[in-house]
Amino acid sequence: MTIEKKEQLIRFLQEQIAQADFKAKAYVFDEKNKKHPTRNCFIKLQKYVDDFLEGNAAARWLILSGFRGVGKTTLLSQLYFGNANPEINRLYLSVDQVTQMLGVTLEEILLAYEELLGTVFERLDKPTLLFLDEIQYDKKWAITLKTMIFDRSPKIFIVATGSSALSLQSNPDVARRALSETVFPMSFTEYMKIKDGKYEIKGLSNQIRNALFESNSAEDVYNNLKETEQSVRKYWTGIGRLEVDTYMKYGTLPFGIRLQNEGLVYDQIKKILDRVISMDIAELSQFKTEIISRIPEILYAVAAADGLSVTNLAKDLSLNKRTVIDILSALEKSEILVRIYPYGAHASQVRKPSKYLFASPAFRSMYYNFIGSIIAEPSYMGKLLEDTVGFYLTRYFTGKSYSLTYDSSQSGADFIVRKGLQNIILEAGYGKKGFAQIENTRNRVNAKYGIVASMSPLQLNPQKNAVTVPLSYFLLI
Repeated sequence: MTIEKKEQLIRFLQEQIAQADFKAKAYVFDEKNKKHPTRNCFIKLQKYVDDFLEGNAAARWLILSGFRGVGKTTLLSQLYFGNANPEINRLYLSVDQVTQMLGVTLEEILLAYEELLGTVFERLDKPTLLFLDEIQYDKKWAITLKTMIFDRSPKIFIVATGSSALSLQSNPDVARRALSETVFPMSFTEYMKIKDGKYEIKGLSNQIRNALFESNSAEDVYNNLKETEQSVRKYWTGIGRLEVDTYMKYGTLPFGIRLQNEGLVYDQIKKILDRVISMDIAELSQFKTEIISRIPEILYAVAAADGLSVTNLAKDLSLNKRTVIDILSALEKSEILVRIYPYGAHASQVRKPSKYLFASPAFRSMYYNFIGSIIAEPSYMGKLLEDTVGFYLTRYFTGKSYSLTYDSSQSGADFIVRKGLQNIILEAGYGKKGFAQIENTRNRVNAKYGIVASMSPLQLNPQKNAVTVPLSYFLLI
């Protein structure tokens, strides 16, 4: 790097540091200068920073992954703004902007930052926090952060975000050294907190989760949920009857609240999917251009299908079956789709079809409302609910000793939750729903009990060892 280039970069970094608080405020405060409520995961992320600042250098590299639009930049801005202290060095950078605008690498940025600090990283005498957004835009980001930061100085804490889960998940330099946290779509309580400032009731979500997944029988589920009844009613007081529908349509994504125009929300969702396909998947896969151009057709087919046959899909689109499987795998790794395997031993899982849900129901909703679909309204809302329940379960069970499958038999249940040798059958349905799928699945799966999450009231059926759980309970977990 030439002297002139270095000076230009140092001046740029000085400007970034001077303007960082102002830029972060746009994510931290609303137009009335009132702080936005934070996501539930913010507390955990801030704890990592606090531990580092208190002298625990064991964890000093944090990666936030998640699909585009899920709220990573807001979390990064809130962490940056919340750790203002003259005794701490802070640097916030959008790596995509710097690399594209100035044509420099992350390594060159860090070398210029050393010049700005007036010392090499090894000799830093006070804690330094690096907040790096969209890190994947520098192809050598992992080895650069490892060799220039992590291996050289215990005084630096890195928080980096990346929209390309494909890149983040496949890098061994990250896997062995960094803590990885997935930013999931918003839960219903997060949606209401950020939209209307309505906070969850402390401890209620844990009570409901334990009742649903840690009980010994359907009767225990019912009795444990009855104990939360007054708190559940209290939480829902003042919430409009259409909020659940709005939440499932686009409220799982933070920008859906901000835009307040359904057409604009779906337009933004389409742009997110287009960028994932044209940038993330195109850059990190071996697909040819003509195959990349067919991916939107596959996503549309997933959105419209009640069940997905890879063989039929490949035939309908005149694509090789192996190619369709590879595309679905890439969409899963990019966190657009969630794959639910069929229940059974590994050999039978290979033979039977997997079920593909959207990581956020807003993606399916965009195809239905913005592009058009022949799906009937009740079926469409039912699929949105299945996506919602799927991401709730994925979020809750990630990192825990549970597995999640589904019953691929005719009229089988949507989900089978397994812990150890015990199963819980779970069916999701929009509107009122009975126990038919629970019974069908129980005939082939030994289960502790069955749960139907729907609009039906809380009700125990001892003969079927099953309980109907209203969405007013389930959406609070």
